[in-house]
Amino acid sequence: MEKLRKQIRESFFNPILHFLPLILFLVVDDFYGLDIAWKVSFPVAAVLLVYVYFAYNRIFTWHLIFTGVFVVVSLIASLGILLPVSVVAHKLADEIVVAIFLSVYILFRKKIQKTILGVISDLIPMSNNFDELYRVVWVFFLILFSYVVSYLIIQTIDANIILYQQMLEYVYVGVIFFFAVYELLRVQIIRSKLMREEWWPVVSNQGKIIGSIQHLTSLSDEHKYMHPVVRLLFVDKSMILLKKISADDLEFSNHWDTTISNHVKMGETIEQCVDRTTNQNFLLDNFRYMYLSNYIIERKNEKQYAFLFVSCQQAEYNLNPSFLEQTKWWTQKQIEDNLSEGIFTENFKIEFDLLQRSGLLETGNCDCNCRLKDAIYSQSNSLKKETSN
Repeated sequence: MEKLRKQIRESFFNPILHFLPLILFLVVDDFYGLDIAWKVSFPVAAVLLVYVYFAYNRIFTWHLIFTGVFVVVSLIASLGILLPVSVVAHKLADEIVVAIFLSVYILFRKKIQKTILGVISDLIPMSNNFDELYRVVWVFFLILFSYVVSYLIIQTIDANIILYQQMLEYVYVGVIFFFAVYELLRVQIIRSKLMREEWWPVVSNQGKIIGSIQHLTSLSDEHKYMHPVVRLLFVDKSMILLKKISADDLEFSNHWDTTISNHVKMGETIEQCVDRTTNQNFLLDNFRYMYLSNYIIERKNEKQYAFLFVSCQQAEYNLNPSFLEQTKWWTQKQIEDNLSEGIFTENFKIEFDLLQRSGLLETGNCDCNCRLKDAIYSQSNSLKKETSN
């Protein structure tokens, strides 16, 4: 499960780490001067780069971009001391420059994100990272904006200006410290919750696992990820058992489809997924089935690498009550007569063609003595090894 933990850390990277060098630069410069600020913040930025490279290698480029932004913003802020006090208070130069850069990101968020996606692997789900970054940028901007405005207001007071400004600086630093600690704790809590949610493997066109993603994130992401799914057809006396999909389904409402269909979970083998699903839907344990074929199909919100199985076991199916009213045995002729009527899912159309070409419908029975073919055992073991690493 270590690979899953790493995937969660990468897809939910703590955004405060991007801003930590910049926060240190602002705070240290306000209290100890520009020279000390560089001596403290620059080594921290370097250490974070090394840490991200080894702990979050696939999003190293993502963090490297922010390190570059830190250097540029800090250099520009350092030049602020060259401006006359009548133009900008030297104490506020850093905060004003950083606030401007943050406002640029807020205004041009989509264009900047599109540019970043162009240099980062599309195998990494970045929607959570972008959402978290946007939220942190807004909060950070509001803190800086409030501090600058409050500082300028205090300057209009005739008495005890220095005292009020010092008090404001302490409040400002306290708020930033609380904000940083809050973000660190919040991300850890969210990661813990994500570990308890359902995660799907992301596979290549060859069926090899190349990553994983939280299933709701995958289905709502603009990018279509490919996930392994298992599908099983029950065949009995040249008939196929199908179920009618509920009317509230967003893609195939009231369409007929195979009774066994499910996504493989992260850490689960293909065979385990078949057994789990048949037990849930039919209350079957240790029944026999065989591998028929695999195919790739693009759906509305994802791509599927489907493993198709067939069961010709002559036995009484103990249907889950919730499935009983939605299932029906279809003859080959009934299916052929209705193929062009738009009542079957695209997956089943492909599977019916594969089933016809296999000759199983003509014979009415199949050899289910072996659990899986060698190819599927190999694929299943590959999934198991990669998810357990």
